[in-house]
Amino acid sequence: MVQTLPSIDSIHLEEKVNAVSVNDSGDKVLIGDSNGTVFLYSLEHDGKHLEKSIRLSSPIINVIWHNDKFLVLDEVDGVHMYNKNGDLQWTFDLEAGGAKAHIQHQIAVLDGIGTLRLLAFDGKEHPVKYRQIISFQPLQDGFLLLTEQSEVKKINSSFEEIFSREQRGDIGEDIVHYGKGRNSTWFVAREGHALVPGDEEALEIEFFRDNQRVSRTEIAGRVRTFSTNDEQQFLGLDDGSIISVSNEFELTKIQDFPYPIRCLELTEKHLLVGTWFNVYGINLVSEKLDWTIEHKGLVEQIIIDTNKTTMLFFGEDQNDWTEAEPVGICNVHQNPIEVDDSFLQGWFEKEIIVAERNPEVVYRNVDDFESLLSEGEREMLTDSERIEDFAFDALSDALNEISQSIEDIDDDESEDLLSMLHESSEIFIPPSAHAGDDQTYVLEQGEKSFILTLDATNTNDPQNNIVRWSWLDSTGKEIATSQKVKVKLPIGTHQFELRVEASDGVLTTDYVQITVLSSDS
Repeated sequence: MVQTLPSIDSIHLEEKVNAVSVNDSGDKVLIGDSNGTVFLYSLEHDGKHLEKSIRLSSPIINVIWHNDKFLVLDEVDGVHMYNKNGDLQWTFDLEAGGAKAHIQHQIAVLDGIGTLRLLAFDGKEHPVKYRQIISFQPLQDGFLLLTEQSEVKKINSSFEEIFSREQRGDIGEDIVHYGKGRNSTWFVAREGHALVPGDEEALEIEFFRDNQRVSRTEIAGRVRTFSTNDEQQFLGLDDGSIISVSNEFELTKIQDFPYPIRCLELTEKHLLVGTWFNVYGINLVSEKLDWTIEHKGLVEQIIIDTNKTTMLFFGEDQNDWTEAEPVGICNVHQNPIEVDDSFLQGWFEKEIIVAERNPEVVYRNVDDFESLLSEGEREMLTDSERIEDFAFDALSDALNEISQSIEDIDDDESEDLLSMLHESSEIFIPPSAHAGDDQTYVLEQGEKSFILTLDATNTNDPQNNIVRWSWLDSTGKEIATSQKVKVKLPIGTHQFELRVEASDGVLTTDYVQITVLSSDS
């Protein structure tokens, strides 16, 4: 027997979920999927209701509520801002597509080639940009940036650099994680490199207050995730342990799970933990498990509203042969109940209508069928003359319409009609992949790379049977699953393969070669 929350709702989609966001009041939910669709749901007392769906051209990277607006970042086109009803307000195009977005006082956006931009809420761009950025984390008054040189830079809300932590070690290090700590602190978790075993190979975590390092401690595993407020900070490690950080930066293990910790989220009473196929609620006072929820997929993210009441969670089982996993929704303030383990799976199962197989029921004589009819149908049943008149009139009108329609068809329309009927009776026609024509581009003076869009829109699909797109590079690595994808290419010759899968499993392919020449060529 296990403790779980009694009421858990679910939203089932056809495609893999990439991003989820809930508004401040917890009654509006955004879900972005891998097929480029954003769904806007309202959460009411009688359940969830789909208000609108928005179709974009590439997979959704981020969806973010902000007051009475919401932002969408997709993989190819960039940033889109909508009002609360889903009406587009403005779009900011990113030539290299979108990688990550965050909203604070302004909008921070990282594109696909490592350029970090700051946008105002009207879509205007801040003049300062940061390049060669791998990722970023928000602080109360700015951001932490991780560069391609493994430097961690701190910038303020005006996008001005105020501190840079240089790389440690003779031959470098890996920055495992970094982010906001309690109050004005922040941390960097690192793994050192060394030619021989030694101190620099240790896993460490450093804590900073303002621009000074105030603590440096070895840690048992790699930090995968964290959650922080002004009073508490917790770290989730790849060895399955949950670590509490004290005011003096002492590390204390409070829980141990058999699988890596994938996400953490703090509420007033619980630390919410996502690991393996489960979400756990750890009591912040007793540091013991209060309840567990089982998910159909590996839990990737837990989202909580501003009131710390509505929780959403999602993830996938990484099996291409199963349907997309649902998004779970529940109130975290429910009182747990004790149930059998098998009950944990009930919330995410779709409602199944079971066909009646009892022959006594299927072949029964129904003498009281009149009770199933409407009042008007019962009146017609008792008036046989009215039924005959109604049937004759309806038949006569239908025959007249058919006769008139045949007379109105001219010779050309007859041929079109016959052609259409002939086409509809033909056997399955597989799509024909078209990756585009081979192209050669010459760079401008001083440029070292070229950004272009691989476009498969000319693929022939007469019966609309395409169910999956796939772009592969010359090494066979899949780089996109959308019809279009933006790529940044250095000088040289590059080959890409387009694979198109039809509904019956038939696969067709095409190749395109892109040549990028220097300005001296």
